[in-house]
Amino acid sequence: MRKTKTRKEKLSIYLAKPGVGSDASKVINLENSKPPIEMEVQGLETTLYVKKEPPKPPPPWTRLFTEHQELPDDLFGSRRAVGAAFVANLKDKLFILTFGTGFHLVKNEAIERDFGLRVTLNSVDPDKLRSLDKANYDHNPLNSRTQSSIDLGVFDLDVDSEMDMLYAVTGASRVPVFGSHVTGRDALTLVLDINLKELKDVLLEALNKYEEDLPKEFEWVENIQRVKDKELLEVLDLELDDVLSKSEFQKMWIGEPEIVDWENQIGYSFDLYQKTPRHVVLKIEDLVQYFKNKGISLTTENLKLQTVHINDNEYNSIKKWSAYRCLYAEVSAGKEQYILRNGQWYIVNSNFVEYIDKYLEGFDPYNFEFPVYSHDREEDYNDFVTGKHDNIELMDKKFVKIGGPYDKLEFCDLIRDSSELIHVKYYRSSSTLSHLFSQGFVASEAFISDSGFRKRLNEKLPDSTKLKCTDSRPDPSSYRIVYAIATNKSVPKELPFFSKVTLKNALKTLKTLNYKVSVTAIKVDPLLEVKKKGKPAKKKKLT
Repeated sequence: MRKTKTRKEKLSIYLAKPGVGSDASKVINLENSKPPIEMEVQGLETTLYVKKEPPKPPPPWTRLFTEHQELPDDLFGSRRAVGAAFVANLKDKLFILTFGTGFHLVKNEAIERDFGLRVTLNSVDPDKLRSLDKANYDHNPLNSRTQSSIDLGVFDLDVDSEMDMLYAVTGASRVPVFGSHVTGRDALTLVLDINLKELKDVLLEALNKYEEDLPKEFEWVENIQRVKDKELLEVLDLELDDVLSKSEFQKMWIGEPEIVDWENQIGYSFDLYQKTPRHVVLKIEDLVQYFKNKGISLTTENLKLQTVHINDNEYNSIKKWSAYRCLYAEVSAGKEQYILRNGQWYIVNSNFVEYIDKYLEGFDPYNFEFPVYSHDREEDYNDFVTGKHDNIELMDKKFVKIGGPYDKLEFCDLIRDSSELIHVKYYRSSSTLSHLFSQGFVASEAFISDSGFRKRLNEKLPDSTKLKCTDSRPDPSSYRIVYAIATNKSVPKELPFFSKVTLKNALKTLKTLNYKVSVTAIKVDPLLEVKKKGKPAKKKKLT
């Protein structure tokens, strides 16, 4: 007798925020749903919501063929897609399971964003992972996915516990009721041979795993923890409003809150009108200009109401988020550091902050005082410094080919006393600083490890600094790497937190290579600061 093949079902399980209670209207877009159907499931209060799907014509590209000659009416079918959301109340917690395109029925603002990830971290074997999504705070704010065809440990999937925020994981399950593998992001995703009578056990176990402390293999994930206190969240939004009102964008940018498919899109827009500009990439300047053109004040509340669309080649929205979800920002309140990412506020673990600040005390002092920075362009300032000091040579814009991910780079901007390699950068944002620290490290490493780089470099070095033999490895202890940041802030104390993390990593590597390393501030003309911000001078408010 032939055995019936068991069908496995994919379950995408979301958890509603505590304030939702049992009111499904707070988590389901009822206007997009057919009349709800009460379901009788043992041990659960459940309701099924099926997505309305009005008939749609075939895609526009089909006209290329239908205009040429008559074709069968149903040849191309339609773009209809069935979707449903199944709401289950258990222990005063509201779970939402989505099927097909049913996730469109869920109100994103009503779900716990770390639910699936946290359950997975408490359920997965940390040495048997298959996929990992992360976001970092380096000079490029990358969203990335690392996948493997074999089981690997978490750090074999190229994650940096100091610079990366983990937000999705797939791996082998250690929880029998979850099946063989588990995936967690906003939703907990399982593939199970299951019927509705068995659903209660799955949801109970998911709730238990969500409330557990993370295992030691993933404790570093809590270097940055989500803020859940409602009053504090309101205070942080007010702090952000204050920063936005001053147009101080040095510690913020906008970007996609998740991995996107670039092959299926042509750009981004802030509404869907035909004449609306489409932007190839997301930039905070474009969003600010859009608000200005519309006469909308730049506040957190309006950012939550503003939509960012991904457009296809027909200018339809194929994915959308609130602008607030796309905003990345750092805010300080008292002694605490907070980060806004993917529409959620996070607090940086104070021990992590103290560790980074303590490490940065390891810089050697640098006693040379640079002239005041009062130039529009960095190259003009570097020319000016060279003209004022006979012992400083200019290297700015003298690019050297290096190969690999860097086609060419500047060895440094200035060389003082033939041995101090100075990198100059006007402080505009955390990304420019992180790029500075990274470039300084890459150039310094190439200098001692790559004889070909030294040969090409030697052709551009001033006579006082030329190497006698490019084949011989230079002694790094004879050189000092200097990061000179044009700012009136205290350096490195008042730098953005994740710029400090990048700086710490550069310091650690350069010291391991046996270089001497210093970081110093270049005073900036206050009139230039006002000009760079593009606004009239204001008296600073005492805090």
